[in-house]
Amino acid sequence: MEIVILTGMSGAGKSSAMRALEDLDYFCIDNLPPDLLPGLLQAFAETEKEDGSLQASRTQKIAIGIDIRSLIRFGNVTAGFKNYFTEKMDTKIIFMEASNEALVSRYKQSRRNHPLAKSRNLVDAITEERKRLQDLRALSDFVIDTTEMSLNNLKDLLYNTLATNDYDQMMTIFVQSFGYKYGLPLDSDLVLDVRFLPNPFYDENLRHLSGLDEPVKNYIMQFDQTHKFLEIYRDFFQFSLPLYQNEGKVRLMIAVGCTGGRHRSVTLSGELANILRSLGYRVFLEHRDIRRDPIGGI
Repeated sequence: MEIVILTGMSGAGKSSAMRALEDLDYFCIDNLPPDLLPGLLQAFAETEKEDGSLQASRTQKIAIGIDIRSLIRFGNVTAGFKNYFTEKMDTKIIFMEASNEALVSRYKQSRRNHPLAKSRNLVDAITEERKRLQDLRALSDFVIDTTEMSLNNLKDLLYNTLATNDYDQMMTIFVQSFGYKYGLPLDSDLVLDVRFLPNPFYDENLRHLSGLDEPVKNYIMQFDQTHKFLEIYRDFFQFSLPLYQNEGKVRLMIAVGCTGGRHRSVTLSGELANILRSLGYRVFLEHRDIRRDPIGGI
């Protein structure tokens, strides 16, 4: 069983990191009181069969988020962690931090209270937290400074840090449908325009449906040009994606656009995601504008 302990400075991005670990198929538990760790890990290590005997759990990757409030309960932080984890466990401790200036700015933007700021100002609270966590920082396997790091950079770093096999090391592909009338996705690597296909918007029976609905899918998939488009891009992906990966790219964002982001792009992004999965890639699919009102477009 592989265990990741995610800890560090409040405001350094632990919540964002936990979401990224979920994308890496980790079972994530946030803000767990440390004294519950032994029982939790035992429960994951073994599950009970109907006859009362124990079998190995199917959960092989666990991420546990622990913040300063929970860590205070350890007393001696370093000794506490050493006592809870044995050599038999594949455990990695990731410590996240950022500069005081970055943390102050983030707290001001979020308007949330620092957990140690009840009787002191924000800067003093951050300084005190950093002091209390210095032993744990020294114990950690990885220290991530998020001062100048974007969310995508953080995800990429976690993917690279925790990849343990060929599947983990494979490039992760995000496919996102969108509507041109609402603007291009800012983090796109490839943008595919499917506005050349007939638009279901002009069929009154389809207008208020989306590209997830079978009548719309059937309408779009009836055209030869739709199948030709998918055939061309299957060949393109087979050719180009290994080359992207050879250049060290671990994350690729493919944006698929139509006018409103509700019909054609939704259906085609789903078809492209299926093609990419059939090629063996880890794929995440999102429909950015599908819930917007279905109004007008070419």
